[in-house]
Amino acid sequence: MVKQQRTIKSSASFTGIGLHTGEPCSLTFHPAPVGHGFQFKRSDIPDSEPIPAKIDYVVDISRGTILGRGDIRIHTVEHVLAALAGLEIDNVLIELTGPEPPVGDGSAMPFVEALQKAGFEEQDAPREKLEVEQTIIYHNEERGIDLVVVPSPVFRITYMVDYPMNPGLGTQYTSLYDLKEEFIIDFAPSRTFCFLSEVEELKEQGLIKGGNLDNAIVFVDREVEDSEFQRLKNLFGAKSSVLIGEKGTLDNRELRFYNEPVRHKALDLIGDLALLGMPIQGHVLAARGGHKAHVELVRLLQKEHEKTQLIRSYKGQTSSDVIFDTDAIARILPHRYPFLLIDKIVELTPGESVAGVKCVTINEPFFQGHFPGYPIMPGVLVIEALGQTGGILLLNSADNPEDKLVFFTGLDKVRFRKPVRPGDQLYLKVEMEFFKRGLCRMQGKAFVDGVLVAEAQMSAVVRDREVLS
Repeated sequence: MVKQQRTIKSSASFTGIGLHTGEPCSLTFHPAPVGHGFQFKRSDIPDSEPIPAKIDYVVDISRGTILGRGDIRIHTVEHVLAALAGLEIDNVLIELTGPEPPVGDGSAMPFVEALQKAGFEEQDAPREKLEVEQTIIYHNEERGIDLVVVPSPVFRITYMVDYPMNPGLGTQYTSLYDLKEEFIIDFAPSRTFCFLSEVEELKEQGLIKGGNLDNAIVFVDREVEDSEFQRLKNLFGAKSSVLIGEKGTLDNRELRFYNEPVRHKALDLIGDLALLGMPIQGHVLAARGGHKAHVELVRLLQKEHEKTQLIRSYKGQTSSDVIFDTDAIARILPHRYPFLLIDKIVELTPGESVAGVKCVTINEPFFQGHFPGYPIMPGVLVIEALGQTGGILLLNSADNPEDKLVFFTGLDKVRFRKPVRPGDQLYLKVEMEFFKRGLCRMQGKAFVDGVLVAEAQMSAVVRDREVLS
């Protein structure tokens, strides 16, 4: 069943101090129209533009997820976004009187309660989503991080964290199977956590200015001498006479769940996934992740979405292993017989790379004169085929590709390695090296049966058709 977009019925506010900045801030959720998405607005800065909560506006992930536009920053947005995404809200304006949302108790629950108080309103437009159709993988060998998204009929999360050096945490797992049924009760209340060794260093550096034991769980990960008792009590504002509890928490703070840390990791993931700008239909399996890994996964998901949108725009009735057939290519490129030199596009990563195929037959018109008795495809046409393949990638990097033309401005490092003859199938691989303000540089390589036959570094410019007419 197709779900409709929804917003909130009325405005709702929450006030407190920011976790890292320590600055007071009042946050107000406002209803927003269809297609608005999540946007943050700094009301304390006159005439400031709203900042969309999208991956392209992420400027830092060292201390939570930070959004920016120009000189304006919004710190630690993940819990706010988790509350919105967890409640399956689509369109809201988040107004702030400071640089960072209030930390509350370190969970998403204060924001959930404010949004519930505002109420929800269904809107007259279907909800867009990304249906994951093939496995998407982010892997960091050095840190042992693995994030995998596989096809699933619904959104699901399986998360694992592993802290073998800390007995209070060890290895923890959690799974979310039904966002509507489980989010509010089982995940939204989970609080942020950290380790004593890292938090001491941050405190002494004047960071996490709003952090205390009422909005974060601190796990003790080193030996603590009796002589340190009073210093730590003063540093963290501890209240209990017991410095370290049975679970290894500072000030003997009780956990809300036996596996609260990994549940909070899943909560952060829900918030970071909201940066895609739409919900996903897929099962996310995460091991030892964090904000940086989450954001990189969102970038991969965004590329998958862009690819899906492009295919929907141009693809005809083709087999599953072909992204664009000749009809689709003719709708994208201006070239026509006898100068359309691509038969199909078989690989595409928007903004990064593309692969096409050209089936070379004896019926090609250029074989009549090049050369009689020994037909060879002109090398310049092999490079042209690479250029046209790159044009698919380049036009996808520009807005309104149907209204653009690509002109090549230079060729460098051109090499012809082997003749291309009738019956050969050219595999044309082009990778983007640089693209900015309509200028680009791409690396193209042509293969026959896995053997390199030609290569070139190509420079090009994108121009509007209207300007040239």
